[in-house]
Amino acid sequence: MKKGVVMKGQANQVEGHQVVNDVLWARQNSLGQDCQNRVDVKALTGRGTLAKLRQEVAKIDDLVNQMNELAKATKSVSGLGIYLVVHQRKSSGYVFLRWRERLGSNRHLDWDEAQDLTRLQPEAVRAWCRQVSVIAQQLNADHLRCREEIKRVRKEVSRMKPHLFQRSIF
Repeated sequence: MKKGVVMKGQANQVEGHQVVNDVLWARQNSLGQDCQNRVDVKALTGRGTLAKLRQEVAKIDDLVNQMNELAKATKSVSGLGIYLVVHQRKSSGYVFLRWRERLGSNRHLDWDEAQDLTRLQPEAVRAWCRQVSVIAQQLNADHLRCREEIKRVRKEVSRMKPHLFQRSIF
């Protein structure tokens, strides 16, 4: 399957589907803050789509920071044969956490498989790994929800017609 390429918010067609980075689009459109832009008619009220985009982008940035901190924490545990890795897909910008084996094959692990590899660790370490897995899965789910909300706003904006206001010539 051929992958799409996204450069600076532009999308290429791949097998009839448009591949886009919705978060990058949201970042670019929330920076301009043009009051008469299609993105937001209520730009100065804090209730329009521009405010929603800024909130969702801020949530995504916070989630990515939390993911990086969690991954860093798992790498600092000595003797643990697994650690979390933050992945980012280039085509869509999707960021997610996965367990990876530290020694040997250095392969990615399923959530259940990660628990099997910690069975020789003390109970406190196994409990911590279970807790970290739950947190990582929740962060992944929250990131997906934020991305879906940005995608929904983008579709809503694409259906809108631009608002043009008459300008006085006097």
